[in-house]
Amino acid sequence: MEFKLCDDMVKTEILSRTSLKTLDVMRCISKEFQKLTYEPYLLDLYKQRNDIVSGFLMQKCGLECSEYIHKFAPSRGSKSIDLGFLPRNARILASSEQGIIVFQSPYTRFSGSISYYVCKPATKQIVPLPNPRTRYTTEKIAIVVVGSNPVLHYKIVRLSSSNSVKRRGEFYRTYRCEIFDSTTWVWKLMDLLMLPSSVSLDVSRPVITTRGSIYMLLLNNDILKFDSYSEKWSTFSSPIQDRDYELYTSRQLVKHDGRLGYFCKSSINGGCEFWVLGTDVESWEKIYVFNKEESEDINARKLELFDDPNARVMIWTGVFLFYKEKTIVSNSSDDQMFIYRSDFEPINLKLGKQE
Repeated sequence: MEFKLCDDMVKTEILSRTSLKTLDVMRCISKEFQKLTYEPYLLDLYKQRNDIVSGFLMQKCGLECSEYIHKFAPSRGSKSIDLGFLPRNARILASSEQGIIVFQSPYTRFSGSISYYVCKPATKQIVPLPNPRTRYTTEKIAIVVVGSNPVLHYKIVRLSSSNSVKRRGEFYRTYRCEIFDSTTWVWKLMDLLMLPSSVSLDVSRPVITTRGSIYMLLLNNDILKFDSYSEKWSTFSSPIQDRDYELYTSRQLVKHDGRLGYFCKSSINGGCEFWVLGTDVESWEKIYVFNKEESEDINARKLELFDDPNARVMIWTGVFLFYKEKTIVSNSSDDQMFIYRSDFEPINLKLGKQE
């Protein structure tokens, strides 16, 4: 016991002095390291010893529908960052775990045109991207970092609406899938994503990215996964069985300690359940249950859950619920929020771009 305690102290001391990139690598080595790197004590110590910012990018539509108000809500013990450098008409679309965001802004030369940008807010770096086929309505967009050694490598995945098709007597709902790769600096059009005609993306729910994969909730309660390494799509079941999912409201994908999670509220007893996905894609583990009284204290309908580097934070229609500390903090329900964590080291956002 004493040896294990000493061993953990040595590992904590080493991990608290590593770079953000190294810390993320260590989380993939073993379950032991993953658990250790999410311990509150280590995370607090890490922020004290490193120049790290973490919290939420908050976006709210201004008085003019074409303008947005951007603010940063730092987590406990974190520095803050000024988002005033972003254009007023910048609309944040996605954020990554490595401090990079994607936003769009109207193109000044042509009315109705949109330009895309990649940005690291902590260093105020902004790089314009080539445009995808913006005449197609965007349904979902996500950015995921697939490598950082020796240089940063990221991909942006954009799903846009398309027409239905009939194959072998069956109708399918289709989505155009475009992938931007920072190493080639071009958008690549993939094969159509085809779903049964009765199934579609739940566009009201956030996209979850973790460990190089992108997860989206479907309206039939299945989960759509995109592997950014193989660039393949797949689907698997949520922890709530098909015959039971209609008995749950506020179903939503979440993230917990770097793992995919699932949150749902029962329409029968008013309680809430919180599940996480194990290493086996078919294995779900229930890790927390809110009773009816806790759920009624929140008294809301829409839930967004993110994994803050210091506390698991639930944002439920304008309410922060730090469920480990049982602390509730009010917030505007009109805000759209993106989890954000970054260092202050400048990076090359345009690897592969030919000058």
